[in-house]
Amino acid sequence: MSPFDAALPSTEDLFSVIEAIHDNVAIVDHNGVMRWVSSCFERNYGISRDRIIGRTTYELEAEKVFSPSVAALVLKTRRVVTLTEATRSGQYNIVTGVPIYDDDGDVSFVVSYSVDMRYSRRLHEEYQKISALVSPNAPQTSGGLPFSGTMRAIAATIEKLAKVNTTVLITGESGVGKNVVARLVHHLSDRTNGPLVEINCAGIPAPLLESELFGYEAGAFTGASQKGKEGRIALADKGTLFLDEIGELPLRLQSKLLQVIQEKQIVKLGGIKPVSIDFRLVAATNQDLEALVEKKRFRSDLFFRLNVLPLWIPPLRERREEIVPLCLSILEEMNAKYGTEKVFSEEVKRHLAAYSWPGNIRELRNVIERLVIVSSGGVIKTDELPEHMFRHQENPESPIGKSLPDALETLERRMILEAYKGCGTTTGVAKALGISQPTAARKIAKYKNEASGEG
Repeated sequence: MSPFDAALPSTEDLFSVIEAIHDNVAIVDHNGVMRWVSSCFERNYGISRDRIIGRTTYELEAEKVFSPSVAALVLKTRRVVTLTEATRSGQYNIVTGVPIYDDDGDVSFVVSYSVDMRYSRRLHEEYQKISALVSPNAPQTSGGLPFSGTMRAIAATIEKLAKVNTTVLITGESGVGKNVVARLVHHLSDRTNGPLVEINCAGIPAPLLESELFGYEAGAFTGASQKGKEGRIALADKGTLFLDEIGELPLRLQSKLLQVIQEKQIVKLGGIKPVSIDFRLVAATNQDLEALVEKKRFRSDLFFRLNVLPLWIPPLRERREEIVPLCLSILEEMNAKYGTEKVFSEEVKRHLAAYSWPGNIRELRNVIERLVIVSSGGVIKTDELPEHMFRHQENPESPIGKSLPDALETLERRMILEAYKGCGTTTGVAKALGISQPTAARKIAKYKNEASGEG
């Protein structure tokens, strides 16, 4: 058995992965018979599995369970189809059907997945909010949400990075939203009309990762498709390739990736002919790549190639003024998702603001979704918070015992240094905090000297 075969997940594992995806997934055979649907499909289409599986997509289309049928169109055209469908419940979805071919080139199955258009609209609205945030004329709040000086400086930096066609390295703890930043870089760039191809280097077994990235020719190894496969890098042509968890990339593949970056060409596994490729690379990691370089676990030449435009995203505990507004925004989203009207008690808000959030925004979203589901009344109370939150409370520096001028200077020092850390230029700090560039330069010099013990 080859390493490729050994790394292949079982059918049971594959279906478990599909069930974890919050999209509506269905599998239809070559005769149009529904063979499998996800639990999410059941919920969103309002029809149980036993009333779907075994029936044809044509019958369900005639009954207006969904209309039109993307699977029927895929079977007819033998190609990928994306369309807008209506459901019997009055919901509209964006649905894509993908043909799966057998060894003879015939369509054996169609896999379809769909997303509620309301969710797509929310994504668009979030994009509009962030676009407004990074605008030079953006107000102090965007979409009703206040942002810290650090994040406003970072947002301004993202806009600049997006316009320059070179590599971006995004760093920060797990859960801070590095993938969101990567997508924003793509959508604000000149490549926005091209593909954005994402791959998590830690999420794919090493024996499979090479073929996923570089693709392979027909019969390149045992278990390879007789049609060959296009790699993710090639699919990013004229667009953006986002490599998340780049620190997990094996050394051998680091060398191959470096060669692709330098030569702008790619060779499939089992192939000999290089193909020119034009893509922008955005990478992200929660690891210290410089430390990995010192330990010989990451190539220094690749690190220097990646670190052209570094961008650090601070953890949530370092931008506490955003925590409660973020919680309220996510609560509104979860209320819409579950059809509830929950609110936080004032005591709960204080606990949310004081918690250290080691998992950052990802953890925050999970906690709030859990609270919406398990809370018994309309008001979410303190005794419904997860127990671990009470063991990891942090008390931000208190102004009690300080004079007002000293307290104000403490706050100013923190805002100035955070903004400078996020932006890196006096002009960026001035723009983010709404002060003049000379004032920003003077205060940065003052507080940096204090921090180093000078002056």
